[in-house]
Amino acid sequence: EWCEANGVLFTGHLLFEEWLRMHARCEGNIFQHLKHMHIVGVDHLYPKIGTEKEPDQHVALKIASSAAHHFKSNRLLCESMGGTYWDCTLERMKWILNWEYVLGVNLFNNHGYHYSIEGERKRDWPPSQFYHHTWWKYYDRFTSYATRLSHLLSGGRHVAKVLVLYPLNSIWTNYVPQRRNPVGDLIESDFNYLTDTLLRLHYDFDYVDEDTLSGAKIGNKSIRIADESYSVLIIPPMTHMQKSAFAVVRRFIKSGGSVIADSLLPAELLDARRNGVAREVKSLFGADPVQLRADFEQGRKEKSSVFHRNTKGNIFVFRGKGLARNKQKEELRLALNACAAPDVTVSDEEVFYLHRVKDDFDIYFLANTSQTEKRNVRVTFENVGRPELWDPNTGICSPLHIYSVEKGRLSLELDFPPSESRVVVIGGKIASEQIASTNLSVLHSDGKSITGSFHGKQDVVARVISGKKERTVRAKAKKPLKPIVLSPSFSFATEGDNTLAIGSWRMTAEEKDGERKGFQAPDFDDGSWLSVSNGAWETQLPQERSNPVYPVELWYRTSFGIGTVPTNTRLLIDGFSCGSYQLYVNGRQVEEKGTRSKLDSEIKEVNIQSFIRPGRNVVAVQLIARKRTDGILDLLKIVGAFSLKKKNGGYVIESSRSKIKVGDWTEQGYPFFSGTGIYRTEVYVPSTYSGGRFFLEIDCGEDVLECSFNSETSLVVPWHPYRFEVTNHVRPGNNTVELRVTNTLINVLEGVKKPSGVFSRPRLIHEHVYTLPIRGTR
Repeated sequence: EWCEANGVLFTGHLLFEEWLRMHARCEGNIFQHLKHMHIVGVDHLYPKIGTEKEPDQHVALKIASSAAHHFKSNRLLCESMGGTYWDCTLERMKWILNWEYVLGVNLFNNHGYHYSIEGERKRDWPPSQFYHHTWWKYYDRFTSYATRLSHLLSGGRHVAKVLVLYPLNSIWTNYVPQRRNPVGDLIESDFNYLTDTLLRLHYDFDYVDEDTLSGAKIGNKSIRIADESYSVLIIPPMTHMQKSAFAVVRRFIKSGGSVIADSLLPAELLDARRNGVAREVKSLFGADPVQLRADFEQGRKEKSSVFHRNTKGNIFVFRGKGLARNKQKEELRLALNACAAPDVTVSDEEVFYLHRVKDDFDIYFLANTSQTEKRNVRVTFENVGRPELWDPNTGICSPLHIYSVEKGRLSLELDFPPSESRVVVIGGKIASEQIASTNLSVLHSDGKSITGSFHGKQDVVARVISGKKERTVRAKAKKPLKPIVLSPSFSFATEGDNTLAIGSWRMTAEEKDGERKGFQAPDFDDGSWLSVSNGAWETQLPQERSNPVYPVELWYRTSFGIGTVPTNTRLLIDGFSCGSYQLYVNGRQVEEKGTRSKLDSEIKEVNIQSFIRPGRNVVAVQLIARKRTDGILDLLKIVGAFSLKKKNGGYVIESSRSKIKVGDWTEQGYPFFSGTGIYRTEVYVPSTYSGGRFFLEIDCGEDVLECSFNSETSLVVPWHPYRFEVTNHVRPGNNTVELRVTNTLINVLEGVKKPSGVFSRPRLIHEHVYTLPIRGTR
């Protein structure tokens, strides 16, 4: 009400949306809170998505999307990416976004954008999706992708045939604080199992709470809520139900609707002041709810079975210990197929789908929820029409040339790189000529001919359907040209500074007066000092202090080696948590307090070029600690133009490398480098390769790849597949290739050696172009 009076949209998210038991403990019926939001909201933390092992992650998103559908929230906001940490890649973000969007989210709220990550701030639900990050300059690729999907999947109407009852009243009536019980566990585990399994069986659904169900409209074998219409109701294990909700279930069944019930049926109706409820439920479902619960609680080892009772619709009751325990995925599939024809079928369980109708188009969003490649995934649609592929990566809309109509369903195959999505839009009549299958990568088809490219020795073939007639057209394949493999050695440079990250210190805090005199000198004997790493100083003491008063003077010492003195060497002041500090390099005080570093506005850098020398260099710091969590909290970072060489278990600074081999750059002098590595080489393309199409193939892990040929326009690939067409950039003769590879921020911030760089040798793949006439052929 306040928001409406002040022209503000109200949104947010609740707590512990993932677990039914926590709903009872924290909020009660979550739907009763979400319905008050102008923009329904939810949150998702950590670098993971819902899986068979963690179906609860699905639950949070599906509750929010169901509320958005039922309460007419055009947008569903999800606060995302908190806790995905500093090794987060653009591909990881896309993987999480795709999963959220296929479950109904259409407004991606990234957490968060920090003004500064200096000191402990970098550990506040990282990462920061901001200027600190190495891939910030490519961030628009991700936001453009998200924007296109958000626009496409907002508005219109969600399509799902299945409605799943939200069993919170049964959770409440079986709830005991601080102690679980078998019935409550069955309700929660099977609710979670149903959620994940329905997604894998590709029967999309919404949840409904009993209050909302009580106001639903029943008719023509369907349950209608807002602009949604459902023909199948699934009742998870339930012991209690509202009287008004049960009345709607009864009307739905009598109208010919289909119901699937799992393990327990309600034996009592809330607010019902009469007996005989169990008899009424038994009459309606053909199963005694009292006996079902008694069998479950007494642990009778009755074989799980499915009871099917013919009515105007269908009623299935799954008996036994629960769907989750018995893993009855196939039995559930058969029951669903008996109740309703699938809207969409997908041959791979890890590819999920979402169907929306908007502006007279059917929009299908399909997402590969795995991080592995999926090829030749067969997808069929109940709706039959002319399909198009709308690419949210580029914004390009193009016809899908290869499809067929089989048994009254539109059928096609799609490839899914890791974490990739596809948008299929159906609108308009089927083309008179359909390419049912071909080994060509089709570029164009107008009903008269097919043009496409191919690399292989076998014949080029296309199977064409026109009405009830089918014919095959083929052409003799041209001799395939061998891939051109680029040299394994590149010239190399970094865009920005390399880093030496130091995390080992000697520290003391309680020496007698005079023993610390000259502690900054390189030859000072610190052998009796405590060995510590970066972090809160007092937590690293071997025992508690007998007199914990503040402030406390702390002294730190560390060293690093230099083989060849670099130029423009600086030291970053990051994580010096204290009242004040004094910094010394090789016995000389560094009085400069520093200027803003390239990494962060609050992380200062001081020039130590005049202080360093070949051999051993000592850094000494005196801190005034004000609390037990003060100290040098982060790795000491020496930055500049250099490479690093392993020596005596550590690293020595050497001159920058001008050459590097294909592979992990952390093993070639840049173990802590976070940024962009620039690779250059020459590749010769013989004149015999003229014509056709060229593709560049590289495996870059999850790094961002930017490529240019002959200093022409750069092509940016922020995620898989690292295969892209370069036909217009390659020329006969010598070609200069530049690859700019950008890793994540984890190496410099945490001192780890996350593999970075071009891992596989780049290859140029050539494909011949063919045109097959399809009119007048047999």
